[in-house]
Amino acid sequence: MRVLIVDDSPVLRALLRAVLEGAGYEVRAADSGEQALDMLKSYSPDIVTMDVHMPGLDGYATTARILELYALPVVVLTASANVRDTTTAMRALAAGALAVLEKPRGLEAADFDERIDELLRTLRSMAQVKIVRRHRPPASDTPLKPAAAPLSQVGQVAAHTPQLVAIAASAGGPAALKALLQNLQPAQPWALILVQHIAAGFLPSFCHWLASTAALPVQIAEDAQTLLPGRLYLAPDGLQTGLNAALRVRLQAASAEQTFCPSADHLFRSVASAFGKQAIGIQLSGMGRDGAEGLAELRRMGGFTLVQEPASALIDSMPRAAIDLQAACLVLPPEGIAAVLNSIALQIATPNVVRRGNEPCTTPPKS
Repeated sequence: MRVLIVDDSPVLRALLRAVLEGAGYEVRAADSGEQALDMLKSYSPDIVTMDVHMPGLDGYATTARILELYALPVVVLTASANVRDTTTAMRALAAGALAVLEKPRGLEAADFDERIDELLRTLRSMAQVKIVRRHRPPASDTPLKPAAAPLSQVGQVAAHTPQLVAIAASAGGPAALKALLQNLQPAQPWALILVQHIAAGFLPSFCHWLASTAALPVQIAEDAQTLLPGRLYLAPDGLQTGLNAALRVRLQAASAEQTFCPSADHLFRSVASAFGKQAIGIQLSGMGRDGAEGLAELRRMGGFTLVQEPASALIDSMPRAAIDLQAACLVLPPEGIAAVLNSIALQIATPNVVRRGNEPCTTPPKS
């Protein structure tokens, strides 16, 4: 495997090179974003590791440019997981970086071996990812014009007065979430809860970034907490997140057979059991299959399910897994998903408006 290291610290470059070459990888290194872009004109790595704070082009700008020109997988490495130091890392995730990890602190650090193992696992996994499309960040933060909502189903869903929107995302999810949230009207009549696969320790930074992106309050969910309408809650690190019929959060340790924690499947199954027709489930960009079976169960229980259009996802395996299981009522890009939610919310807010359409949930063709 070929790896390009981008970091302005000669000590970190030397450490990462030694570790990666020791693992059998071919390694080249750049000390700036500008040098990395110049090297990529003649060198084609399988994956790029990206520093966050660099003179000239920072990690966000360099990542955005690499994804625009080459569509290469990028893993962001940051020196700290605190909110202040990872703002740029979160912006890089929104631009399309696949993961963010904390840098190894040096051979003397107590967690050095753990950090290195996590880095090697992540690089091996992410280097095999086929990025669906070249990501071109918008020129501004102006929301894109949303697609027209399918009115034939909006009235039927609104008639059940949904209490909850459950969302699942993994690699590529932050970019999709940004597009969805920026097109979402703030007056949402339901609570929203999200499982986002992200490296341990980065959830507070991710929460802070989402709060700056969304037009609604964002917080990390707590055990026994009652979810409130118009707020977005994040499943916490290292615990499975479920809900009861009173919208109270139920946190628990993962079982031995559960690969992901928090797990989208666990959340969707909990929501299916507690809410059925009064729930909306959304599956966004990501690797693997987490969420597909749970979303299918939610649909079987009468819930309304939306899946990101694979062509619009940075990583399409999670959306495709849901579609393959016929778990999707509708398949739309994030802006279209936001338009559907806005339309359902409007129907609920204006009950005297004649609702159109009583058609059952239909299965989209397999992509």
